[in-house]
Amino acid sequence: METEDPFGQTETLRKQLLAYSTSSEIGKITAQAQRIEEVFNGLCLGFRDLAGYEKVIVLGIDSEHFCLRPLQNIGFDEEILKDFRAEINFTAGEYADAIFCNKHILADPIRDDDVFSTLGCKSYIVFPLLKRVIDECWKTKNCHKTECPCYESGNLYCWTNLNAGLAANVAASEDERRHACIKCSQFKCEGLLWMDLTNHAQITGDDTAMIYSAVSHAGLIIESFRAYEELQKAHQLLKSDLQQASIIQQQLLPSSFPKGFVDVAAEYKANLEVGGDYYDCFELGNNSIGIVIADVSGHGTAAAMLMSMFKIMLKSSPLNGVSPAETLKNINNTLVTEVDSGKFITVFYAIWRKSTREFIYTSAGHNPMPIMNKKSGKIQLLKSSGLFVGVMPDITVEDSTLKLEDAHRLNLYTDGINEAMNPAKDQYTHKRIYDLMQSTANKSCKEFLQSLLKDVDGFCEGKELVDDVTILVCDL
Repeated sequence: METEDPFGQTETLRKQLLAYSTSSEIGKITAQAQRIEEVFNGLCLGFRDLAGYEKVIVLGIDSEHFCLRPLQNIGFDEEILKDFRAEINFTAGEYADAIFCNKHILADPIRDDDVFSTLGCKSYIVFPLLKRVIDECWKTKNCHKTECPCYESGNLYCWTNLNAGLAANVAASEDERRHACIKCSQFKCEGLLWMDLTNHAQITGDDTAMIYSAVSHAGLIIESFRAYEELQKAHQLLKSDLQQASIIQQQLLPSSFPKGFVDVAAEYKANLEVGGDYYDCFELGNNSIGIVIADVSGHGTAAAMLMSMFKIMLKSSPLNGVSPAETLKNINNTLVTEVDSGKFITVFYAIWRKSTREFIYTSAGHNPMPIMNKKSGKIQLLKSSGLFVGVMPDITVEDSTLKLEDAHRLNLYTDGINEAMNPAKDQYTHKRIYDLMQSTANKSCKEFLQSLLKDVDGFCEGKELVDDVTILVCDL
């Protein structure tokens, strides 16, 4: 014997489960989308195939032309919708209220002046595609016009208050306030989901709840895609700026070397687009050449900017050609006094006087740099005589002088070479550099440099370097 169900609870439960299942399936379709266009397409297909709506349109807001335009549709000839637009001014159809009031609108029957009547539609329902609002408009615009009805009100939209709009500094007309709203970063509506009800059975509360659930889910997905698009744009802009900065930084490095060397070669590789390493060789008075290599702590844009400042101060120092140590002291005091970067610079700076074969050098916190007698193969380490540049005033650095009777090879580099690591986290070390210098003593500077880079790459087994790499090799 069948149990009677006088209140139709079984049928109600069946409809509710069907609505939940439909909403869940449409949610899955949109969640699997890889592009925002696939979200729109998933909504249209889902509501047609699962909910039985034959004609569905996703409409996006065109803020520049103050209207809605189709983004995706099901059930229409593309030619019909090609030039279709729906105004969203104050005199527009009921669908416009869905955008500004953030609620669904049922138009049954629709007015003759409603733009959707041109599509052969007699009734429709629209739902807003909503994103989350982070804060009220008055907070976003930092508005302190306390006379505005929206100030500290909980109302997110200026246009709904007759005398509002002060935060946007617009006149009191509805359309001007609406214009200001849709261009605001806090505007909540992304667009509309429109569905034709002309040949559809009467819509129920369960249907409405199902659609709300699916549309709410889709709105959050669309918001995520929008945020990702903005992030991509910002990333591309940053990348473009860094590429330009990299070009400028490369132009700060010498394009040619002065006469006075037997041979010379150099290589610079930034770990990021820009870096904090620097090398240079430049002519001084009295047939002398300045030779420098420097490394700013850390890397990236801040390091690159500090290194650019260092180069300008070095090249313009009135003490150049007199004393490397006094030059660095002068630069250090300027940096400590005028630039609070939180960074420091290690510097090896020397003056080569070919006519007398004097090599005068100083080092501020830089690693010991090797100079090799090419005849004997003996390597001497030119060690630091003082602290880093840019840390504290009045650093103690001293000049040292070598008289180079035989041919020598000077190998200057930053710690991106000796601290390069293999997958086992072993460092390349200074010793490997010294050994390679001795085994390639008869090769040109460029050949030695290429051998060193190749050896470091082999040692690292393809593991990416984590620091800037700079090498300057000079035969004196």
